[in-house]
Amino acid sequence: MTSEQSYLPFSQRTGLAPIPPQLQMGDVSAELRRLLDYFIGLEIDREAVSGYERTYFHGKWERVAMDFHVLFLQKDADDYENSAYDLRNTLKAFTSRASIGPLFDLVEFFVRHKGCSAELKSELASAFIMAKSAYRIVDGQIIAIGVAEQGAAFEAALADAEASGAEAARKHLTAAGLALRNADWAGSVRESIHAVEAMALRLAPDASVLGPALIALERRGRLHGGLKNAFNSLYGYTSDEKGVRHALVLGNEARVDEADALFMLGACASFVSYLIARGTQEGDRTQGGDR
Repeated sequence: MTSEQSYLPFSQRTGLAPIPPQLQMGDVSAELRRLLDYFIGLEIDREAVSGYERTYFHGKWERVAMDFHVLFLQKDADDYENSAYDLRNTLKAFTSRASIGPLFDLVEFFVRHKGCSAELKSELASAFIMAKSAYRIVDGQIIAIGVAEQGAAFEAALADAEASGAEAARKHLTAAGLALRNADWAGSVRESIHAVEAMALRLAPDASVLGPALIALERRGRLHGGLKNAFNSLYGYTSDEKGVRHALVLGNEARVDEADALFMLGACASFVSYLIARGTQEGDRTQGGDR
């Protein structure tokens, strides 16, 4: 991997922009807009025909362009001009300025139109993955892969950890978000569970790992048994799944994906906030600093 490929901007390295794009519901990144415009432009270049005075469409995209004018833009058919150049400029302006609703309507228009090539449809779907958007194209429709509550839980946990001085938990949460942004699913899951472990050990300093810490918190009335069992199970999953809790080695790849990482980040962020609240309510701060 080159230095350019491994580079992370300052805001991401330091956690000043910690929210991973997969959790930014209702947002369209500049990168996604750029990729959508690029792939649509490639399709127009493939389909346009050069004439004496202008480029125009002939064949399937002649119907696509007219349907865009009449059905999508809701303009009169008599006003339609078969100009690839004009359409390209219109679409470029649209993808750069449209709000999320109309922009995604446009993407679905192309994905669902029978005149658009399979190549364009595949490339539009890949744009959402490459941009690590909070949305994906499935069966011709754009759907959310995360939920707003996950993003809210993540932001709240970062704020709670900072306010309570739980620096270790905050660092692990930030690292989980950075790993998610960089498509390191196993790394994100690992850092998410480490954030819970760091917070549990802060409240139960006599323990050395998460399991015993949760048991100690339950015995002291700080943790419901059901929650303890649930996070023990998640902890067990990260221990059993190869390459999650421990560094990957060749042939030891973890079988986790983006959905797993999103779930774990949201669940662990919520649990960190819960543990912070329990400690605050009882006025019991761990002496001797953060762990």
